[in-house]
Amino acid sequence: MKKLHWTWYMAMVALVFYLMYPLFYFYTRKPQRYPVVGFLRGVWVDISFWISGIFYRVDYEQPLDSKTTYIYCSNHSSYLDTPFMCAIAKGNFHFMGKKELLKNPVLKLFFQTIDIPVDRESKIGSFRALKKAEENRASGRSLILFPEGTMSLNPPELGEFKNGAFKLAVDKQVAIVPVTFMNNYKIMRNTGKKHGSRPGVMRAYVHAPIETRGMGEQDIDGLRDKVFELINQKVHEYAD
Repeated sequence: MKKLHWTWYMAMVALVFYLMYPLFYFYTRKPQRYPVVGFLRGVWVDISFWISGIFYRVDYEQPLDSKTTYIYCSNHSSYLDTPFMCAIAKGNFHFMGKKELLKNPVLKLFFQTIDIPVDRESKIGSFRALKKAEENRASGRSLILFPEGTMSLNPPELGEFKNGAFKLAVDKQVAIVPVTFMNNYKIMRNTGKKHGSRPGVMRAYVHAPIETRGMGEQDIDGLRDKVFELINQKVHEYAD
């Protein structure tokens, strides 16, 4: 049944995307239209979740300002993390993800336009991705990324956090918003191809933004470790 549910969910994601494709295509053609893309992605994932029996609950430590630019960082153990983030992020936002997503028949539209593909094996590629992220931040777009760089193979254990997001936050004095996904992996582990998926209620906790004003290069590791500990503690509280 889990494999059947996974097949149904993925089919619904594709179906709703292609029904909305004319809108996605139009609003990804020009950067000045990008603010609408976040809203449309939220509608897309909500419909896909609902018709698949997947619901969610989000608790915010404090309200987020839709007009403020943030860098969102979360743990990553499920294919559901990315669409769920579309329901959490506020305002104008975009993702940074692995370059292989350019080959995804659904996501490639976004990674060819609003989102940022990154070659994790190339230092030059990573530098260019961070440079592009800074340009987007300057234009008012929040950034969403998963500092582990890939999905955890042993959830709820977290992988090591990489420094990129925290360096960018400190260099540009942008607040970090840690997000804890507490049970997504129980509904769909990793991509779902092996374990399948099931209906259920996903839970997320959005921590208060961590301001980086006044921080310097010497604070990057400490910021990374603080975000790691916040997420790690919360996910294990739920798991226990």
